[in-house]
Parts: sequence; C-alpha cells; structure tokens
Amino acid sequence: MHKFYKSLFDASVYLQQPAQNAGVDEIIEVGKLYYGDIKDIYRTLIKFDITPISASIAANEISGTWTAYLNLTTAVGDEIPIEYTIYANAVSQSWSMGTGTKFDNITSDGVSWKYRDGTNLWQSSSIGGSAIFTPGTTGSANAEGGTWYTASEASQTFNYELDDIRMDVTDIVTMWTSGSISNDGFIVHHSLANEANTQDYGALKFYSKETGTIFQPKLEIVWDDSTFQTGSLSPITGSVNSDTFENSKIVITNLRNSYLTNTKTRIRIKGRDKYPAKTFGSVFQYDQSKFLPTSSFYQIEDYIANTVLIPFGDYSKISCDSVSNYFDLDTQDWPVDRVYSLKLKIVLDGVTYLVTDKYTFEVVDN
Repeated sequence: MHKFYKSLFDASVYLQQPAQNAGVDEIIEVGKLYYGDIKDIYRTLIKFDITPISASIAANEISGTWTAYLNLTTAVGDEIPIEYTIYANAVSQSWSMGTGTKFDNITSDGVSWKYRDGTNLWQSSSIGGSAIFTPGTTGSANAEGGTWYTASEASQTFNYELDDIRMDVTDIVTMWTSGSISNDGFIVHHSLANEANTQDYGALKFYSKETGTIFQPKLEIVWDDSTFQTGSLSPITGSVNSDTFENSKIVITNLRNSYLTNTKTRIRIKGRDKYPAKTFGSVFQYDQSKFLPTSSFYQIEDYIANTVLIPFGDYSKISCDSVSNYFDLDTQDWPVDRVYSLKLKIVLDGVTYLVTDKYTFEVVDN
C-alpha cells in the first residue's frame, strides 16, 4: 500500500536574503552558489500533518513494518555537480510559512534565514556557529538558517543524475509519531561541511505546495498490506506465447469511471478460462474465478503526465480471498480532476506477463 500526504507548509530560506520570506513561492530550493566572492546558501523547510499517520498506526490500518519517504519533484537544476548528497533533519523549533515570494511579493512576515516567524530569531546552542539543535538541549545563542535535531538524519545521494528526491525519512517520522520530539517539519539542505567549503553546488529547484502543477511535496507511507487466502478457487494457468495468457483472461470487474478523493475502494481482479469447456449445469462458466499467483502486482500512472504514482513492487502486491484477487485503492491526497491508468504485472513460472488494457479512472472532488 502507498498512502500519500500533502504538505501543510513549506518555504525556502536564503543566506543573502536573511530577513526575507518566500513562503508562497511556487518553487522551493536547496543549494549553495558563489557570486564572485559572495556565497549564498539555500535551505528548505517543509511540514506535514502527522496526526492522520499516528491515527492509522493506532488503528492498525498502517500495520507491520512501514517506511516513510519524503518526495520532492525537481522543476530545474542549475549548475549541479556530478555527485552530491542532500540531507533532511527534523526542525527543532516552530516556524510560520509567511506570505512572501523570492522576487515579487517581498515580505518578512514568516520564516527566513534570520527569523523563524518574522519576529522571533532562531535560537540554538552555539556549536561552531552552526544552527544545530541536539535532542533534549536548549540554548540562547542566536542561530541562523534554521535549527534542527541531529538524531535520525536522513539523506539521499545522487551520482551523474539530476533527479527527484525520494528520501527514506522513516526514523524522523517514527520520532514524531512516538512523541519523542515535536513535529516542526523537515529542513532539507546540503551538509554543513559542504556549505562551508569553497565548492559551488548549484541550486536544486523543486515544486512547492503553491505550485499549479500536480507535483506538490508529498510524504509517502508504504507497507505490505497484502493477504492471500484462495479458499476453493483454482489457480490460473498461462503460456509464454505472447504478453498475455493464451488460454486465460484477466479482467477487472468493478472499476468505475471516477472515484472521490480521500476514499478507499476494493478493486476486484478476476482470472478465468478464455475458452471454458462446455458443460451442462446451472453455473455460467465464463463467470468462474481463478486466482493469480502471489507474484502479481498493480501499477497506477497519471495518464496525461505519464508519471508513475504507485509502481510495481513489494508495496503494490495483489491480494486474494475466497471471491477473487483484489487490491485496495486509497485516494488519500491524490491530485484531483486527473485521469489515472491501471496496469497489472503477473509473474508465472518465471515468465512476466503485463496486462496493459486501457483501464482508466478519474479522481474527483465530488
């Protein structure tokens, strides 16, 4: 299962614009640049509502071993090095997003390099001039650029690529859901050592909460929710003569044209004989259901943008009960008024079959 949560707030802070807020800018940035002898550093703060995640864990809806990913979609990258690492930490003080932008609507009413809310300075214990908070400590020295916990730091390394961020932040989210630290969001940045050296790391620009696209920052929780109880169903059989089963047919029986956002629906998948033997009886042979192997998966893509929302993998396994195969479609925080396509992958006897019929549906507000 993949469950998504939109960000509540986000904003970038800039060393060379120390009191300027950029809370409603359509872009958030991470970087370090030199303008002649002048160095600029960009960091980004993002906050998500953790309450529904904690509630789902308590209700055992999110069960077993789960993983949390921070997802940021790249808009553009300027002068990015061949190899680099981006870090995320839990912010250690509250902050407000504000209503400014980087270039046009210049304000100082929210978070900035110098202030956490337009009025109150960032406060930190003084550690070599850095803005670091360690868990359980307090300080009175003024800090700049944000403060964060050093525990459970997350990171993602890129090599010869400019790519979206999909960073494992499970340890940080666990600290929030357990109540060991307060949820004041993430701060995303280069390492302090790299920010201090003389190398130019360019600027990574990501879509923000305010973007007019579908690529808002998301917190993604994944876990294996599959179960497999076949009851009296018989297994489906196949042949390797093509990308489909020679003697079997795979159909999705209850896919609707549209689904409301923030709802959960069970999608039924049936395997049956393509040419059932003719017999006399009261049961319609074409309606007989056979189960797919445990190595069966689903994938959901944005039909227009041609981007994968939920990929084939361990967290998109197809389940089975005594009725048929199925998976649960959860549209929590999916972009609305979008058309999505559904594909299936079935691995049988070492052969991979793809079911790519034009199964599409729309997610709507009402």
